[in-house]
Amino acid sequence: MSCFTPTARTRIHRCAQKANYDKAVIYPIIDSILECTIAVCDSVSQRPRQMVTTHWRVDDALYIHGGIGSSFYKLLAAGAPVSVSLAVTDALVLARSAFETSINYRSVQIYGQFEAVTDRQEQLSLLERFYQNLLPGRWSEIRAPSAKELAATYVLRLPLVEVAAKISQGEPDDKDEDLQTPSWGGVRHYVHGWGEIQSDSLSLDLALPDSVRQL
Repeated sequence: MSCFTPTARTRIHRCAQKANYDKAVIYPIIDSILECTIAVCDSVSQRPRQMVTTHWRVDDALYIHGGIGSSFYKLLAAGAPVSVSLAVTDALVLARSAFETSINYRSVQIYGQFEAVTDRQEQLSLLERFYQNLLPGRWSEIRAPSAKELAATYVLRLPLVEVAAKISQGEPDDKDEDLQTPSWGGVRHYVHGWGEIQSDSLSLDLALPDSVRQL
C-alpha cells in the first residue's frame, strides 16, 4: 500500500488541504529529520511524559535506542501507547499582515506502540543501520558495541501504521485589501546544514576520517 489510511487520530481537519498520507512523501520527511519527540501517558503516575531522541527508519518501521535503565524506555518497551512528532521549519512566510504571517514546514505525526527487539544480531544490524543513516561509513571506522553494551541497550521498533503528514508550502496568502498596500511580501528560506568540524584534543594530528570529511 502506497498511502496510509487515515484514522480518527490521524485524519487532519484543520487546514485539511495541507494533509498528506502518501508514503513517498512522508518517508523522506522522517528520514531527513534527526530528532523526534515521543509523548506517552504514564499509567502509574497518570502524568504525561515526553522525550526528544534520535530515530531511524527501516522499511515500514521507526526505530529508537536507549539504556535499559531508563524508566521512559521501560515504559515504551512495555507497549505504552505513544504519539511521535517530527517537524522541520523550511521558511518564514512574510505576509502583508501580522495575521497571515506564518512559516512553511513539514511535519509528521505517528501513533502506535513500540516493541522491543530482543535478538542480539538483529539489534546489532539495526544499530549499524542507524549509524549508516546518521553518518555513512562511520560504523566501519569505530568499535562496534560489545555484548555487554548491547545487553544494556534497548532497540525499540514502532510499526508505521497510523501516520499523517501536514505540510505548508508556498507564498503568503494575503487578503485582497492587503495586496493593495506597498508592504513587501515574500518568503525567507531557512537553510539547514552541517557547520565547522572540530577535532577533539586527541585527534589534532590525525587525518579526518572519510565519513566526517564527506558529510
